[in-house]
Amino acid sequence: MKKIHIDENLCTGCGICIEFCPKNVLSYSPQRSIRGIYPAQVENLETCTLCRVCELYCSAFAIAVEGEKNE
Repeated sequence: MKKIHIDENLCTGCGICIEFCPKNVLSYSPQRSIRGIYPAQVENLETCTLCRVCELYCSAFAIAVEGEKNE
């Protein structure tokens, strides 16, 4: 089962994961985090191909992708 975990305490709101996702899975949250930023959120999990680009490009290590491509 695929899952994308985004740790709002680590997310800096930079948007790199949103920009580089080839399937537009992520977006900015409409709500500010406790730190006052708009963190990334999962919006379209069903379109995710588990490429892990978001996880690889996250310089804050705030994203963890679970699942296998052949699921």
